[in-house]
Amino acid sequence: MRIRWLLAGGMSFLLAAGCEAVHEPLMTAPNPHTVRLPERDLSFRLTAEERASIRPPFDVDALERLMAAVEPGARPIILQEFQFPPPGEAVPNLFKMGDPALQPLLDEIWAPFWELRPKAALFEDPDIQWPGKELARKRLAERRNQP
Repeated sequence: MRIRWLLAGGMSFLLAAGCEAVHEPLMTAPNPHTVRLPERDLSFRLTAEERASIRPPFDVDALERLMAAVEPGARPIILQEFQFPPPGEAVPNLFKMGDPALQPLLDEIWAPFWELRPKAALFEDPDIQWPGKELARKRLAERRNQP
């Protein structure tokens, strides 16, 4: 159990910290400095079971787009960050992608979290820089400006 936690935590840290160190288990990556694929895998789809395992309010379609944009070896690690954890384990959260091209996809996954909490103190706190916050702010402003 401890080994599984260390591996999961370590891989989550590596993904969030920049993905540079992940290239060892992902030796087939086209670019060893990122888990991003050169082009999105348009054939990749989450299964119905995987979709059902995602914690609300995360955007499952956005998660699918992110996972289609990364190496297959990184997909289970990313998926686990958005699933319900086993009983008694901490809830994981992926806050940062080391590749700037992947961060907007992560923001899309998180945006519903913020859109459901537009009046929350976290939303107004400038020190909270979780993903999707600015995207949600923009979407909410656009909705307010629509006739």
